[in-house]
Amino acid sequence: MIYDRITKETVLEKVYENRTMQFLYNTTLGGLCVLFLRLPVVSKIYGLFQKNKRSKNKIEEMVNEYGIDMTGFSEDFRSFNDFIARKRPYAGFTENNDFLIAPADSCVIAYMISEGSIIPVKGKAYTLAQFLKDDNLARDYEGGIFLVFRLRVYDYHRFCFVDDGSIISHKRISGFLDSVNTDATGRFTLSSNYREVSLLESNNFDNIVFVEVGAMLVGRIIQTHDKTNFRKGDEKGYFEFGGSSIVLLLKKDIVHIDDDILSYSAKGIETKVSLGERIGAKRV
Repeated sequence: MIYDRITKETVLEKVYENRTMQFLYNTTLGGLCVLFLRLPVVSKIYGLFQKNKRSKNKIEEMVNEYGIDMTGFSEDFRSFNDFIARKRPYAGFTENNDFLIAPADSCVIAYMISEGSIIPVKGKAYTLAQFLKDDNLARDYEGGIFLVFRLRVYDYHRFCFVDDGSIISHKRISGFLDSVNTDATGRFTLSSNYREVSLLESNNFDNIVFVEVGAMLVGRIIQTHDKTNFRKGDEKGYFEFGGSSIVLLLKKDIVHIDDDILSYSAKGIETKVSLGERIGAKRV
C-alpha cells in the first residue's frame, strides 16, 4: 500500500510485470534465477535490449497501463530506454529555502537513525557504516533521518539536487543488483547493491549524504551534473531502465520531515511524492 498525498488515501500499488516478480521472489526456481539475474553483467546485457529500436513497442503499453502523463514530451523515442530516461519539461521548484524537496518521482519512507546507527529496511537491519562503507561518516548522522525514495519502473527516472550547495566528495560502492519492488518481493534489500555515494555541502540543511542505489536489470546510474556547485532543482542524473532508489541522510535536528510522511512511515507505508515536491522544512 502507498499513501497518496493528493487524494489523502492509501492505494494498492500497480506492480510492473507482477507475475514475473512473484515467480522470481516467491518460488524456489525463481530464487535460483534471481541468483543469476543479480549479476551486473546480466543487467548490462538486459540494458542493451532496452536500447534496441524494437523495444520502443513497449512504450505505448506502459503509458496506457500506468496513465503516464506525456504532456510536453517528445514522442520520437528511439528505444524503450530513451523513454525511461526522458527529460521532463521544467516545472519550477519552490524558492523557499526552508523547504526540503523530493529528489525524484518516487515512493518515500523515513526512518530515524537509532543509537548505534541501525537502519531497519523492510524487515532487515543494516548498520549505517556498512551501507556507507565509512565509519566516520556514519557517526555524523547518528540520531538523524534516513529517507528511502523508491522509483518504480514507470516513474520518471531523472533526479535532482534538493538544495543549493556544492559536492564535497563522490564514490562508488560495488555490489550485486537486486529488486527494489517491495510489493512483489516482500523485501527491500540495499546492502548488497551497487551504489554511488555523494557527500553534499547544503546551504540550508548542513551536509547531506545523497546515495543512488542500482536495482536488478538497471544498466547504469548516469551522473549528468559535472560541476562542483549546484542549485536546488538542478538535475543530478538519471537511472536507465528499471526500478531504482535514492537514499538521503540528514543530520540530527536539521530538518523536520512533513508529518504525513512520518505518520505513514511509522506504519511501514510509503508516501507517493513528485520531483521537487516539499517533503520537509528546516528546523528553527
